[in-house]
Amino acid sequence: MRRTLLRVVTMALAAALATTARAADGEFTFKVARRDVAADPDGIWKAGAFSAGKASLYEYELSTPGGDLLVSQIWNGACTAATCPTRLVRIEPDGHFALLIDDMMRQVIPPDDPRFSGLPINGPQAAFAQHPFRLSADGATLINGDFRFSIRGRTR
Repeated sequence: MRRTLLRVVTMALAAALATTARAADGEFTFKVARRDVAADPDGIWKAGAFSAGKASLYEYELSTPGGDLLVSQIWNGACTAATCPTRLVRIEPDGHFALLIDDMMRQVIPPDDPRFSGLPINGPQAAFAQHPFRLSADGATLINGDFRFSIRGRTR
């Protein structure tokens, strides 16, 4: 019984440390993919973003001491060959979003997409595919591949 309890506590502690390490590294983790939607259920994107019809939304999240951050990328008619409209928001305690960045960023391929399995397992492309968004150590910059975006307000 004691061994089982010790094993459970050890596994829980390891999971908590892994989560803390990810947050400390500033790497956003994949949250959800919504394909072929006509509206954003989270309200980050307004109706105008869907004026050309259905779109896909990909979200990545990061918990920081300054609050939870969410990156939302929309694949719609505004996308270019390599970039799509992307927003970084801070989730306020009341559930509303504070917009920190609204810009064109490198397209992501979410890990639940069949194209993801065809990507290399090593190197810069693989690293970008796993974690396409990172927060700088000082919390002042969002990093997306070779793009860098200054953040309005503090994140940490």
